[in-house]
Amino acid sequence: MTEDARVGSAARRWEIALACAAAALVLAAVSVAALVAVPPTIANLSSEVSDGSDPTDLGDASVIVPADWVVTRDSEDAITVRTPDGALRASLESVDEKPGDVVAATAGPLRSELLASGLTAVHVDLDDGGVVAGVGEPDAAPSVRVTVQVSPADGDEPAAYRSAIGDLLEGIRR
Repeated sequence: MTEDARVGSAARRWEIALACAAAALVLAAVSVAALVAVPPTIANLSSEVSDGSDPTDLGDASVIVPADWVVTRDSEDAITVRTPDGALRASLESVDEKPGDVVAATAGPLRSELLASGLTAVHVDLDDGGVVAGVGEPDAAPSVRVTVQVSPADGDEPAAYRSAIGDLLEGIRR
């Protein structure tokens, strides 16, 4: 073998090694991008926009989610809903507890309201503007646990979403 052939052979080995390293970097970048993009995409595929009139099943209960809210099914007994602006997010879950027991462990003054549906909502207001509520028959299980988080845009107050929370609680049916 001549000296020129050896130099060319060594150069080709470096080119192959660099090409393999570049391919590995590209594969790693694509994998990271997939890990970031796929979970939200799957969540969006399992979401639907409420029409405000058809009930969404929630175990033994159902809820009529206000129109244009996004509904994501978490399980047979649980859903997550959010307002069109995304500032209010609520988890609703059918639980085998009385409404008062749902919120008993939550710090703050308990409030109880009779809803237009005839069900009772026992709720606690959280310091950050959110709400934890139990909705159902006053002294009977099961009920629906509602956990609301409010993250308004800068300058907006969480209290601006009180009527939206009321609309959501009014939509719960047993």
